Amino acid sequence: MARAREGLFSMTERRNLSEMLTFTGISRRTLLQRTALLGLTAPFAGALLAACEFDDDGAVVDDDDDDEPAVDPDDDDDDEPDVDDDTDDADDAPDDDQYGGRIRLMGHHSIDTLHPDDDGATVEWTAINLIHEPLIEIDHTYDFEYLLATDYEISDDGMTYTVAIREGVLFHDGEPFSAHDVKYTYDWFMDEENAAITAAEFVSVDSVEVEDDHTLIINMAEPDASMLRRAFTAMIVPEHYHEEVGYDEHSANPIGTGPFQLVEWEPDSHTLVGAFEDHWDGRPYVDEVEIRIVPEGSVRVLELETGGADSSIWMVGVDDALRMHDEADQLGIVSIETIRSTLNHFPINNTIPQFEDREVRQAMMHAIDRDQVIESVFAGAAVKATANIAPKIEEFYEPDVKEYPYDPDMAIELLEEAGWVEGDDGIREKNGERLEWECLVITGDEARRPQAEMVAEYLSQVGMNMQISENPDTSGPMREGSADMALFNWGYGGGSGEPDARVVLSSDGGNNFNHYSSTEMDELLEQGVQEADLEARQEIYSQVQKLFAEDVPCIFFSHWEWYNQWNLRVQGLPDAGDVQWGHQLYRSGVLRNVWIEE
Repeated sequence: MARAREGLFSMTERRNLSEMLTFTGISRRTLLQRTALLGLTAPFAGALLAACEFDDDGAVVDDDDDDEPAVDPDDDDDDEPDVDDDTDDADDAPDDDQYGGRIRLMGHHSIDTLHPDDDGATVEWTAINLIHEPLIEIDHTYDFEYLLATDYEISDDGMTYTVAIREGVLFHDGEPFSAHDVKYTYDWFMDEENAAITAAEFVSVDSVEVEDDHTLIINMAEPDASMLRRAFTAMIVPEHYHEEVGYDEHSANPIGTGPFQLVEWEPDSHTLVGAFEDHWDGRPYVDEVEIRIVPEGSVRVLELETGGADSSIWMVGVDDALRMHDEADQLGIVSIETIRSTLNHFPINNTIPQFEDREVRQAMMHAIDRDQVIESVFAGAAVKATANIAPKIEEFYEPDVKEYPYDPDMAIELLEEAGWVEGDDGIREKNGERLEWECLVITGDEARRPQAEMVAEYLSQVGMNMQISENPDTSGPMREGSADMALFNWGYGGGSGEPDARVVLSSDGGNNFNHYSSTEMDELLEQGVQEADLEARQEIYSQVQKLFAEDVPCIFFSHWEWYNQWNLRVQGLPDAGDVQWGHQLYRSGVLRNVWIEE
């Protein structure tokens, strides 16, 4: 499905060529593959190679000291991304006799569902992603990779997407995959009766049509610059099966097109998937991937150190993670360090009396010494948040926002202005309500309990009483509005390089954990996805961050430094220096191409 060209190269191609010359560590082979994907001629590819300087390992040398990824870099108004169809991350593929074995992963909480609509939590996402696939996947460098799509075309007005659907794909039950399954899945997400969380990614879609088995037409109600990074990454279910069995049965016995299919699922114990022999990209090298639920961080550390497990999907405690990072060679592991773009924060129910006043939320920010908590709990291995988007998302990050230095006196002044007066026992009261609540902390995360305890102590100094309880599920109660407060790591824009945060910040967002409602925020978020010009989008998301910092819909804390440790017997992982998004090391695009070397 070739795109029409004006002149020698399209805007997208010019941007992609620029990216090729600035990606540190890209090999000659990958550079040639990407030029082939763009349809460039051999003479031009040769000239491109001649323009590059390569190091001793055959990688492009980058003179820029900035090792952060360029997220949607674009000097034009065109936001169309470079999509890579090369699924081989390893330079050296294993021999045929190296097939087999089991990758042993660990999760810190139960996997309660295997439905693509429930892929928010990292551990559940890992299992769901191994079984199901989207049209396009975002890799560990924030680049795009074709999966169930092989190409797409966007109309000049941004109102129509024509998608080429991959041929020769089978579901795990042997039935063929087609454009009809994509339409069914998208329609299911958009059906209000299903109350799908993923519906937020499709609010700009008017209708989905099937032109033929391998051509999909998406008609937009309005332009949406987030479509490729949001809607196109939603995982697909089979129409013939899902329509028959429904959401609940598919959650327990899913069928997808992924490289692995379900073997066993016990939510509180383990999930085991096995290699799908007929996967469109070929059988995975490993026979099985197991995710064991190990809530105790100390046990996960022991399993990593003794070789009982290959990796922990959720990072172990910070002190252990830092120690293991320093001792990686002695332990026989590789430790990959990244900065997370997700927001470490306390979601709060803005509708309850304790939190409905913005002054109270601002007072909480001033009452907490976030720098001290980061130093004490995370050994300094975190970047303090200024709003909802992380500094690593340089293209959209806005540093000039309202700040909240540690200032207990200011916290007390704000609380008193809001009418919360100190009671006989030191807890503030207003209209018969006490300034106290319960905070849910997920079981098995060794950093969250001490973080919550320190925060509770700081808040008590200004007359607030926060009680802590552990729960294996914190997102559900917050989403439903049955909980007061929790402690999360979650994306509030920027996680995939796309700043759109409608799903968590719009009044009707499917993951509006804070039950936050602002007409101004809703309008900004809508403007952000309807605008195609990069500079104009940057200004809109600058305003989003400023309003977020002013309104304090949640108690925003930090962006963690993240460590993913892997046993060296797992071969074929991306080079540690190339990984910008550690979360994506557990995606199917990586795990279907790794092998076990005992």
